[in-house]
Amino acid sequence: MHSTGIIKKVDNLGRIVLPKEIRKKLKIRENDELEMFIENEDTILLKKYSAMRDLKKDCMIYSELLHRETGFKVLFTDNEKIIACKGKNTALLNGEEISEDVIEVINGRMAYSVNTATNFKVLKTDENLYPKVIVPIIVESKTIGSVILFSDDEPRRGVKDKEYDLLRFVVSLIAMKLEI
Repeated sequence: MHSTGIIKKVDNLGRIVLPKEIRKKLKIRENDELEMFIENEDTILLKKYSAMRDLKKDCMIYSELLHRETGFKVLFTDNEKIIACKGKNTALLNGEEISEDVIEVINGRMAYSVNTATNFKVLKTDENLYPKVIVPIIVESKTIGSVILFSDDEPRRGVKDKEYDLLRFVVSLIAMKLEI
């Protein structure tokens, strides 16, 4: 832990303001949820909350199912990073930051089929992934992440209707689990 040199007072309602520099560095936006922890009796830790991280085990199981049934590589993301993946050479993608293109699709709240001619980036890095479809996960009117089917072997193969239906079913299962 390192000091920022910033000191803030707690107001009469118990609030503090997170300085713009800290929000920018940690990519904390308006309406983002923060989780609070108490450490060592005198330390409060704030961490960006991700409902998808709480479902990491489930997402790993669903990614295995989707990969096995569709043959596509599968990525589960929260609103910033990949949290689960399945398919050849995907283990290194875990924890990678998603691109602004994917964030835009998630915030757009609509499934998105990627045209093979489109220059669409999945990761912030220049990894060559060919996304086929991106489906945002929406829980109680909030976008919490997405599921992406992609291939780096068959850039021309599209997603079949039954594969898309299975993908939408898995997204519904995740949303229902969080709504309960």
